[in-house]
Amino acid sequence: MTASAEFINTQPDAIEPVRMAGGGRMIVRGAQRLLGVSMTLAALGLWLAPGASWESDVMLFKLILSLTAVIAGLGLMGASTAPRAPEIQIDTIRREVRLVRRQRGGADQVLQSCGFAKLSRAEQDGNSVFLWDQAGLFLAEVSLTDRKALSSLVAGLRDVGKLA
Repeated sequence: MTASAEFINTQPDAIEPVRMAGGGRMIVRGAQRLLGVSMTLAALGLWLAPGASWESDVMLFKLILSLTAVIAGLGLMGASTAPRAPEIQIDTIRREVRLVRRQRGGADQVLQSCGFAKLSRAEQDGNSVFLWDQAGLFLAEVSLTDRKALSSLVAGLRDVGKLA
C-alpha cells in the first residue's frame, strides 16, 4: 500500500487580471459610489420636495420607492469598496509563488500562481528578493527577516537556475 500527496490546484486562477492598466476598476467603483449616493439622496429628496402630495396612495408609493432606492444605494456604496490587497505566499517545498486574496468568510482566491522554474528572473538585494513571472511582469518583492526562510527561498531559486 502506498500513500501519495495530491498537489493539484483545485481552485482555478482568477479570471480577472492581477494588474489592470488605465484604472478601469477605479472608474467603475467611483461610478457605483456616485450612483449609490445619488439614489440615497434622491430617496431623501422625495420626502422633502416642496408641494408633495400627502394622499395615502401616493404616500405608499413614495415609501416603497424610497425604501428601494435607499437599499439599492447602500448596496452600490457597499459594492464599491476596493478589494483587499493580495498577499504573497511562497511555498519552498512545492517551489512556487502565489498571489492570494483573502476573502471575508470564504475560501482564499488564488490570483496568480507561478513555479520557481517558470519565473523569468529573480534578483536578491540583501534581505529582499524580487520576482518576475513568466511573462516578464513584476510579480512580487519579498523582504524576509528570518534567515532560515531567506536561505530556503534563495536555495530553491538557485536550484532552478534563477539566482546566480
